[in-house]
Amino acid sequence: MNFTALHFIKRVARPFYAPLYNQLHDLLRGARRYRYLYKEIKRVRARRILEVGTWRGDRALSMIRTALHYTPPSEVEYYGFDLFESLNDAQFKSEISKWPPSVDEVKRKLNATGVALQLYKGDTKETLPAALRALPKVDFVFIDGGHSIETIQNDWNCTSQLMHETTVVIFDDYWPHNFNAGAKPVVDAIDTNKYIVEILPIIDKFTHKDFGALEIQFAKVTRR
Repeated sequence: MNFTALHFIKRVARPFYAPLYNQLHDLLRGARRYRYLYKEIKRVRARRILEVGTWRGDRALSMIRTALHYTPPSEVEYYGFDLFESLNDAQFKSEISKWPPSVDEVKRKLNATGVALQLYKGDTKETLPAALRALPKVDFVFIDGGHSIETIQNDWNCTSQLMHETTVVIFDDYWPHNFNAGAKPVVDAIDTNKYIVEILPIIDKFTHKDFGALEIQFAKVTRR
């Protein structure tokens, strides 16, 4: 089998094996914090999922597949925000980002699930405020987009307006020892008179080329 044929088979099959692979990888190989996503989606029986930082769509597939365990595809909605192919060099550096695929490529992957799907391409400091009027209240939010404090603050300011009484918001990239980027400064400033803020205990540890040893946790936010 030549490389082109193998690549085609992998691309076609990916929507079917990626969700299971992601969850097994998270369980067995280091990125253990992601298990909280699936646990919380199941717990609140989330039907409307919003993700800031869709990237390749693999995590979105896993979250959607989790929702499909208890809800038919016709009742599941996914809203995804990312720069996609509009990412430029300056944003790549300032947001400590990863190069994403095109929005059309991700859309094709997620369309295979059969759920209602809406993807938003561009800087969330622009796309999220613009989308607020049209977006419904959602059941689950995963904030894992840009890593600058300014961007994460914007993402929280906007998505918090889409919460209802039982909505769960999960922040990725809560770096307990970094105060200049990541979610910690934003999460630590959330008004605990209005919200319940929990720093989830699993810590994943990595070596980053720019930061050296890096510890990452999730933060969970719900309404009081």
